[in-house]
Amino acid sequence: MDAESRSGSLVSTLRGWRLALRLGPALRSHPPDILQTYPDLVRHPDVERVDGGWSYKGGFYPDYLHMGGASHQIASVALKHCVGRGADIGAGLWPLPGAMPVDIWRGPGAQRSLDDFKTGELDYVFSSHCLEHIDDWRGALKSWTELVRPGGTVFLYLPHPECAIWEPGSAFVGDAHVWAPSPPVIKEVLEELGFAIDACDDGPDHYMSFYVCAKKG
Repeated sequence: MDAESRSGSLVSTLRGWRLALRLGPALRSHPPDILQTYPDLVRHPDVERVDGGWSYKGGFYPDYLHMGGASHQIASVALKHCVGRGADIGAGLWPLPGAMPVDIWRGPGAQRSLDDFKTGELDYVFSSHCLEHIDDWRGALKSWTELVRPGGTVFLYLPHPECAIWEPGSAFVGDAHVWAPSPPVIKEVLEELGFAIDACDDGPDHYMSFYVCAKKG
């Protein structure tokens, strides 16, 4: 590894430690998913373990990308737009502060479903790294947008299509990701659903993700 790569690896590792400190309670109750997949990854012919992360398909992917809690990367931005009464769909162990978590698998939102909300009752819907897991993602997104009042907000944070480890079928996610969202597609569908794009970052950001924020009506 050359000097530039070592420097990048160090920066990535430091970011990972900062994220770990923020995620502390969740990590203690549920270890990062990477710990469960580590044995398979180190044996995979296309994956190489390097300082601070992994080498895969010619790219370097730092450890913090595998710790969960993607919402923490975008929370400071999202909270500028997600104001009032709202839901975090697919919140897992790391719900957006102030949002009502909803999740079909784990975390504080596991006991709540979309059926608990009435059409048009929410000021916002936030979702981080969830839509890529859903086969009928268009139908799911439509149902989310229907929960938002006129003038309300939908804020989506999603894995960037340039991130090879999050591609459907990759050594890291297998069949857990069923499609690869992209900024143009997400914007187009939100506009078809009657939303106007309010803010966005096409990315990829340092978490290899992008966001789209849109207002209804």
